[in-house]
Amino acid sequence: MRLFITLLITIAVSASTIAQPLRGPQGGSGYNVRSSGALPDLNAFTAEGEPLKVRELVAGKYTVLSAGCLTCPQFHQGYPEVEAMQVDYAPKGVQFFYFYKSLRHPELNGYVQAQNMTERFLQLEEARAKLGTNVTWIADTLDDSMRVGLGAGPNTLYLISPDGEIIAASDRIEGNNFRKILDRLVGKVEHPTRPSELGLPRVARQVNQNNQDTDILVHRPQGLTIVATTPAKPEDTYYVKLRAEADRDLLETGTGRLFLGFYPDPIHDAHWNNLVDPMKFVLTVPEGITATPTEATAAQGPGDSDTQPRQFWVDIEGAIPYDELGLTLHYYGCTPDMCMALAHEYTVLLEDENRGSRTFGMNRGPRGRRPSN
Repeated sequence: MRLFITLLITIAVSASTIAQPLRGPQGGSGYNVRSSGALPDLNAFTAEGEPLKVRELVAGKYTVLSAGCLTCPQFHQGYPEVEAMQVDYAPKGVQFFYFYKSLRHPELNGYVQAQNMTERFLQLEEARAKLGTNVTWIADTLDDSMRVGLGAGPNTLYLISPDGEIIAASDRIEGNNFRKILDRLVGKVEHPTRPSELGLPRVARQVNQNNQDTDILVHRPQGLTIVATTPAKPEDTYYVKLRAEADRDLLETGTGRLFLGFYPDPIHDAHWNNLVDPMKFVLTVPEGITATPTEATAAQGPGDSDTQPRQFWVDIEGAIPYDELGLTLHYYGCTPDMCMALAHEYTVLLEDENRGSRTFGMNRGPRGRRPSN
């Protein structure tokens, strides 16, 4: 009887240790990471565009899920740990997946949020090629089913049981902690693979745009909030994408500054043609709101063509939360194969877009330096 009780206690302690949520080295992540309980009903896509249910994907196998995207330096540093774990534990029946999610740092290296699934698949393919991954990629939905349902941060790691229970989660990739749990569940790996043995590419340090006032750029202070922008025709190809940010005064009092940035999308190999008319935007605002300016034309960029953003400030007065502004962008959409005059429409909602994204050092200039002006 004493031996039986001791065995029960040992099993209970082991189970509780496995079920404990893991934490990344920063401690609290600011994300509501789901670290236990049944896996929610999550939708996703294969990298080839086929819809799937995540519960069906993980059924019957221990599964490691890692969030990732093209603009998260922490994911780029940590993913070799996941690749090394797959080498060691896939032969023991564990399956591994990255799920491509909304961008952590839009603008980094020029990448901007995908506005349709075709663009998300293109970004996924670029990430797979750039990082040289062997782990299988799937894609989150445009309405962020996996990111929201799992409370995922930019590189959160999850371990799921064969019956769909979340065993553990870490707010960032933690290979050693997950290895300890997997060793208990499927058997110890005698000679663990080191990430350095895999010959994965070294991802170059990502470069920030200069944060200073020029003919085509504006200096942005710290503390801006990304606000929601919705394209009128999301399935169309917008070769140039709008990004909008508001200062605190605008969101809290309705009077403040709105940043508008227009970015040639590198996924489409887009650029500005400086031999034709430059881009122009026109704002439409509700009654009672004033905006200065309501329209503006960009200066010509350097050379015959370039890929730098065109940026503007708009002063807003008299707005209230959730007010919507209309914006029409007139420009030439250009790639190496074509160049045509286009007009695209957006709705700008004066509210935090709340997608777990923020600009990365854009208000500090290259290599984190503050601008001198």
